[in-house]
Amino acid sequence: MFGINLEKLIKEKGWSIRQFAKRIGVSPKTCQEWCGKEGRFPNSPDILKDIADVFEVSIHELLFGEPDPREMIGAILDKTEIHTGLYEITIKKVKEKKRGLK
Repeated sequence: MFGINLEKLIKEKGWSIRQFAKRIGVSPKTCQEWCGKEGRFPNSPDILKDIADVFEVSIHELLFGEPDPREMIGAILDKTEIHTGLYEITIKKVKEKKRGLK
């Protein structure tokens, strides 16, 4: 998933692999090895951070191709009115129930 997402982000910017490599300070060959369906994963968390920063996305979005759910919740909370009192909000992902045949 990482390699596909990286390739997509590079294309969206209109950059070549060489241009991208120069921006993050690694060789074009290394960048090429990260790209595509069979792309390998960078061996350093710092490189992941650098890549995410270059594209202005979260590491979660870089890895999974979707916005970081924690950021979405923060955005929702930032846009809502502040109410006084004590609240507890729980959000959890539930599995879809399989429907049996009758």
